[in-house]
Amino acid sequence: MRNFKPIDFLICLSLLLFFSCTHIRQTEEASLFEVPEMTEIPSGTFTMGQILGDFRLGFPMHTVIIPNSFKLGTYEVSNAQFCQMLNYALLQGELSGDYKQHINVKNSHGDSQVLLNMEADYKGNRNPIRFEKSRFMVSDEEANLPVVYVTWYGAAFYCNMLSRSEGLEETYDLNSWNSNFGKGYRLPTEAEWEYAARYPDGRTFPWGNDFENMDRYANFGLNREKLTDITAFEEGKSYLGLYNLIGNAEEWVNDFYATYPTDTLTSPTGPQEGVYKQKRGGSWYKHDNNMPFSAYRYNTNYQYTCYFDIGFRICLNM
Repeated sequence: MRNFKPIDFLICLSLLLFFSCTHIRQTEEASLFEVPEMTEIPSGTFTMGQILGDFRLGFPMHTVIIPNSFKLGTYEVSNAQFCQMLNYALLQGELSGDYKQHINVKNSHGDSQVLLNMEADYKGNRNPIRFEKSRFMVSDEEANLPVVYVTWYGAAFYCNMLSRSEGLEETYDLNSWNSNFGKGYRLPTEAEWEYAARYPDGRTFPWGNDFENMDRYANFGLNREKLTDITAFEEGKSYLGLYNLIGNAEEWVNDFYATYPTDTLTSPTGPQEGVYKQKRGGSWYKHDNNMPFSAYRYNTNYQYTCYFDIGFRICLNM
């Protein structure tokens, strides 16, 4: 029988401590991956698109039926929440890229895509998320700002990791990046987003139809000159209590861009293939395609786009 030497005991003890600490860390990271607050959106029917004088904000207008209630993020996803996801995904072995050099983060399985541009610094608006001491982090001052410089892929990946941490179905196939619209977290469809923003009366803005007092309602068009807290602008929340649907960060939605039909649609999800992904809501910045109207849409957003004013919020079937 082999003699058990002190060195053997130390090696076994070291391995035991290593795996124990790793398990504890993984458990801690999973527990820190919180589900963003969500708001129930009731089922219903609305007219998608709007005409305001010479502005065609989604045309032709058409009837959309939302037959089932769903949940939508009360707030945009914050920097701190996105860091939680990245740290969870890191321990799950799901990340690659040059994140240790603060360049980018990619998914390691499936069709690998840039999820987050870490080196971005457009006109002094740098990405505040850093990788330090073996983890992703953000300063306390920037933790509750909406995450930006995130691609459409990064927003979809966040949804998958949140689903996994909650024991739900991962709705995005990372090979095709299509959603099965199952029981896990995902991005809202374009129809769901507009329906929630204009509920219950087809209003022009989430808060109603008042355009004159924009500064009270939204961080839009450089009226604050920077991103603001995801809980800001209480007066601008929607009828159902959703914050910053207009302004702060524009928001990725699930659909590829396609022209609107004239027929009545039920739970439209858009085409399975396309060139541009849709984003909605307008942002804090000022540019030609930035409009504060809930029905406004345009077609210039590739999935790999990552700007200083694009973020997202999450959706869940009920």
